[in-house]
Amino acid sequence: MAKCTPSPCRNAVAGLLLCVVCPVSRSQAETGTVEQHYVKAKDPKWYAQRLVPLRQELADIDQQMRAVRQARKGDARATTGAVNLDKANDAVDTQADFSLLQQRRTELLQRISEIEDQARRNDVAPGTVRAAEGSVAEGETSSNANEDGRIDTPEIAETKEALHKEQEHLERARNEANFLERKLTLDTHTVYSNAEYTAQKSGKAKLKAEKNQIADKQDEIQQAEQKITDLEDRLQDLRLHSTNKSSVAEPPAPTIEEKDEVYWRKQFGDVHYKIRMAQTELDILQRELNESLLIYDPNPQKAMRENVTRKNINAHRQAIEDKKKELADLRKQLSDLEDELRHAGGDPGWSRE
Repeated sequence: MAKCTPSPCRNAVAGLLLCVVCPVSRSQAETGTVEQHYVKAKDPKWYAQRLVPLRQELADIDQQMRAVRQARKGDARATTGAVNLDKANDAVDTQADFSLLQQRRTELLQRISEIEDQARRNDVAPGTVRAAEGSVAEGETSSNANEDGRIDTPEIAETKEALHKEQEHLERARNEANFLERKLTLDTHTVYSNAEYTAQKSGKAKLKAEKNQIADKQDEIQQAEQKITDLEDRLQDLRLHSTNKSSVAEPPAPTIEEKDEVYWRKQFGDVHYKIRMAQTELDILQRELNESLLIYDPNPQKAMRENVTRKNINAHRQAIEDKKKELADLRKQLSDLEDELRHAGGDPGWSRE
């Protein structure tokens, strides 16, 4: 019988060296290799995917700051006493815009520095990150192409589908959280603008309930972000193992999507959700516009500018008109989908929420 030689390790006890047998799996003992797993913190492309959009935004801000400096140089030009009520005062706007750009630029530089420090702490060479940034900027990410042109295995395809659904869920949750926060701001102004707000128990209870809704939605967002992170790690791990295999999976046979009850309910569910969100945002925009017509901004400089230009009011009015058009288009899509369902001989009940 062949004698198995275990992996040696040493443990000092009372000055003696004792040999302890370390457990090694049969497959690893036979092949002499250890199965590798994807580690996000060691992947230069993971850092590059976070750095590229930050660097692009930084370049855009630098360009905007140069434009503001050029506008400042022209401040000495001759002016008339006329005031255009639909145009912001250049001196006020350029100063405010430049300060905001400087603040955002500082934030971006800080965030870039943090990511680069994280890469160095995980022994990822700066040169490999820069090389990965080039491929990411050219669109050569692992999310939009399979390595070596390999066909997705069923497990990879399933993971990609789950990731796509979770990303959609996260986007919806963030939009809903944004609407809840804007609504809370408006309701807070409504409740506390009442001189007798201390007696408005129902109003304060409503605000508390809305705050709880926002907290629940933030928890939902965090859970979705964690699921996305786990799915991205799993997808990279599956791809790593797939590329290590010598065999290439056969391309799946083309499938024809069956327009059954599940299909129709999903189509109608998506349109109904978009209509509901568009109507919610339209209501919020209208309330924000009404409030801006009544309340002065506490910042004197900004309030003076708004009195002259009505810039925010005009922007809100335009946003309301755009949202109304979007809502009309969505309702037209719903009507067309109902016609399509009827012509296909489907159950009208599938169109209801």
